[in-house]
Amino acid sequence: MIRLPESRIDKTTCQHCGTHVSRDFRRTFGDEDDIAHRCAACDCMARLSAGSAAGKSVSKADPAEHPNRNRGQRTDARADGGESL
Repeated sequence: MIRLPESRIDKTTCQHCGTHVSRDFRRTFGDEDDIAHRCAACDCMARLSAGSAAGKSVSKADPAEHPNRNRGQRTDARADGGESL
């Protein structure tokens, strides 16, 4: 787990991307200090549920390293200029 100096931590934002995270999200998925190291804006739910939001290493592919992880049949093709599914 990554430990950050207490004085630099803004608990209301994701430590990875800076997006606002709710208190409930931090309590549910964050670490023991209710700090979210990742959030739904920068990580997938499978990784968040496995502990990435709590700062734990997770064996699933990291979206930061694999940006096309959400592409596929369920993705709205119009976002890429294609036809609607």
